[in-house]
Amino acid sequence: MNTSLLYIKRCVTLSLIGLLSLTVQRSTAATASDSLQWGGLGVYDSWEHSPFMTGQLKGHVSLEQGTIAFQRSRYGSNTYGLRIDLRDPFELTPQLKYVHVRILKPKAGRTMLIGLGKRHDRPGQSNRTEQFWVYSTQSVEPGQWTDAVFPVKGAGGIDIHSLVVVPDCESTHDLASDFMTYIGTMAVNNSPVSATLSTSYPLAFSPEGATVAASEGILSVGVTAQDVIGTEIRVPQLADGRLPRYAAMLEQALDVTRGEHAVFTINGQPAGKGAVSIDLNNDGQFAPDERFDGAVDLPASTPYGYYRLRLERGSAVVDTRLNVHPSTVTVNQEGRNGEVVMADGRPLAALKLPFGKAIAVKVIPSHGFTFSGVRVRYGYNLTADRLLHGTPQYVEQVIPRSAFKANGIGVFPAELVRGDVVVEGLFVSK
Repeated sequence: MNTSLLYIKRCVTLSLIGLLSLTVQRSTAATASDSLQWGGLGVYDSWEHSPFMTGQLKGHVSLEQGTIAFQRSRYGSNTYGLRIDLRDPFELTPQLKYVHVRILKPKAGRTMLIGLGKRHDRPGQSNRTEQFWVYSTQSVEPGQWTDAVFPVKGAGGIDIHSLVVVPDCESTHDLASDFMTYIGTMAVNNSPVSATLSTSYPLAFSPEGATVAASEGILSVGVTAQDVIGTEIRVPQLADGRLPRYAAMLEQALDVTRGEHAVFTINGQPAGKGAVSIDLNNDGQFAPDERFDGAVDLPASTPYGYYRLRLERGSAVVDTRLNVHPSTVTVNQEGRNGEVVMADGRPLAALKLPFGKAIAVKVIPSHGFTFSGVRVRYGYNLTADRLLHGTPQYVEQVIPRSAFKANGIGVFPAELVRGDVVVEGLFVSK
């Protein structure tokens, strides 16, 4: 065994003191009722010709030192992962939920979660039908336990029966050897906060479990600029009708352009004195001169990008993002074994298109290939780390094949064109 794996095994032994069983116990960000228990383990690959799906190869999954050990094989695709069959399925709802998974791995790379399940209105559908693909909101650092957080949602009426943890969602062409990944606790809850994420933008209180009455909390935040009603973000209420004292709505954003007078609102009313903070230099802190009395004159020199935005009302706090955007965005495509073009045939090569407008595209596989969907990445600094002091700089979303017509034409909705865009066709051999 090589030294990196020996190091990982030592980390596992030290980190698991106190874990008594493999019921996939709750993470520190969850309550007891949030924990997910597994009823079976296996492997999964979304590539239908994968040797692990055809039966040519058998994946390696075992229980070691009170955790799940999974061998990431170089013979699987970039979506090859550990399949965890849940004892009790959970429902995808229009409101975001967050799946927390404790992961330890020796290699850097994006981490993905795939949800397998079935719709209530399709009794004949397999409960291993892919319902979502989503990346972790933060990097899983090699050699240390990380509470990876995955935001999930659906239209409702969809039960998730299995979760697939993909520890290394990168091309396997440069993967010289297999490596072991370890999975500890799992939970699903309303908290987007990773239990192991370093603290930027500190709060004056612990957000875990803190709630306020609906009359005292923040139901919505918004922005109006140049007398035009802008975007609004609504905070989901909790089951008892109360509101979280702290809500991290970091997958959403309020849109503004630079050089304009932006007026922020809380619950539909102008935000009060000192209620708005914007980290305009993106250093992970709110400086005194980055705190405003409800309105901000954005300098015309403000770089385009996402900025951490905090709005406060009484003791309630909402963190989200401010999207300082241009009037046009740049769209490119990458990948191989096919291409994605505009529906009218124009190539997606530094193409300038209007911000916030839907895009009609066509997917053209190469000979001998078809496609399983299209991955869209939108935002800023698209080749850099996704998180900057915990604030997402871009969002990735997979649009499934079912959203496209038989001729390969489909539409990217306007919410996916709110920054620069990179499009990747997910081509698979026939």
